[in-house]
Amino acid sequence: MIEKQDTSVPVAMVAQSTTPELDVWGQLAEYASRVDADPVLRLLIDEASEKHRNLRGVTATIAHRYRALIDAVPDAITIHDENGRTLDVNATACSLLNQDRDALLGRLIVEIFPEVGADFLQDLLDTGDRGAILARSSTLVHVDAPPSAIELNARFYLDGQQKRIIVATRDLGPREYAHEQLRRSEAELRDLLRNMDKGVIVRNRRGHIVASNPTACRLLQMSEPDLLAMRSDQLGDWRFVDENNRPIDNDALPWSRAMSTGKPVESSICGLSSPNVNATLWVTVTAIPRFGSDKRNPEEVVSIFADITPIKQDASLFAHVQALTNLGAWQLISGTDRMIWSAKMHAIFDVPASTPTSLDRMLSHFTSDDQRRLRQALEAARSEQTTEITARITTAIGRKRQIRIRARALDPESASGDVIGCVQDVTGESESDVSISPE
Repeated sequence: MIEKQDTSVPVAMVAQSTTPELDVWGQLAEYASRVDADPVLRLLIDEASEKHRNLRGVTATIAHRYRALIDAVPDAITIHDENGRTLDVNATACSLLNQDRDALLGRLIVEIFPEVGADFLQDLLDTGDRGAILARSSTLVHVDAPPSAIELNARFYLDGQQKRIIVATRDLGPREYAHEQLRRSEAELRDLLRNMDKGVIVRNRRGHIVASNPTACRLLQMSEPDLLAMRSDQLGDWRFVDENNRPIDNDALPWSRAMSTGKPVESSICGLSSPNVNATLWVTVTAIPRFGSDKRNPEEVVSIFADITPIKQDASLFAHVQALTNLGAWQLISGTDRMIWSAKMHAIFDVPASTPTSLDRMLSHFTSDDQRRLRQALEAARSEQTTEITARITTAIGRKRQIRIRARALDPESASGDVIGCVQDVTGESESDVSISPE
């Protein structure tokens, strides 16, 4: 006959059931290791202990993940019971409040944030059933820094059967500082645009002017309200020409090209006349597209333009003088072979305007003796006031001409600067040009 083993838990063990969790499981393990322990009970205790260890491992993993997650939140997070007592805080909250976690645990919300008011919890309870967020503003007082504004966003949630309050607190100091910097930058930009000597106009996608500065109004002889009220269909009363006085269609204007291509259009010269402008206004325009959320299509185009009417008039007058006197101008860039020729220079040498120019190109039209004389004249021009020679050339299409060349240093004080000069066609009327047809 098999004797029935006593499977009851010892009274001492039952009496100690209120001891900490680890002591209970330790006592169970100790009981299961006894020689007289019931094998079935020992097996059950071992299985339960294994499951408990696994559960503790899972619980620890979840706890670690929870702690890592809450500490990774950039806002200060505090968790409270329904009476407002603090149950947990994240690392950002400790940093914001300049207190460690242990000092914050157990404190009431109104103790941590006094300015939220005594009615904060009641107001939060009133929103609890709807799950709404209650927002409040407060101030943090720092020992070694000015007070900073903060914003609290609180709401209820259920943790099992327990009501909990989660509060996300954001320091508004950096945001307010950024806003202040933005306002200051905008004010400085407005002052800059108002005082700069270049006209600025901003157009939207439809071509409507949405902003302008005083210089733009002065150059276009229109008030800002009139500019802002003007629509693209009114441009029919305006006339635009390029630097060679050829008409420009509206689609070819700098701002239209910048809007359609999404790329800046730099230093484009054009003339314009309108019912408000008495004479043609010559400007150099740079158009810059501005993009919004859509990075592919510009939202606006900023046009910056300067009045070059006097320069254009001087250039036009100089071009007429060159044509009347058969006089071309040139410049030899210091330390290089590169030259800049005026339009009349190209005409005298019968060289297309698009052809790159250089000293070698110019010398190729002279005989070897005149090439030597021209080089000597250029060297002498660097140190003397002015040098002059007369020579014969053969143009690019074979015509024979006699020219007078004058040269001097662009900066007489420098011995190695640029040299400028002019070439005048002095072929006598009795000396008819001899044309040689190209093969």
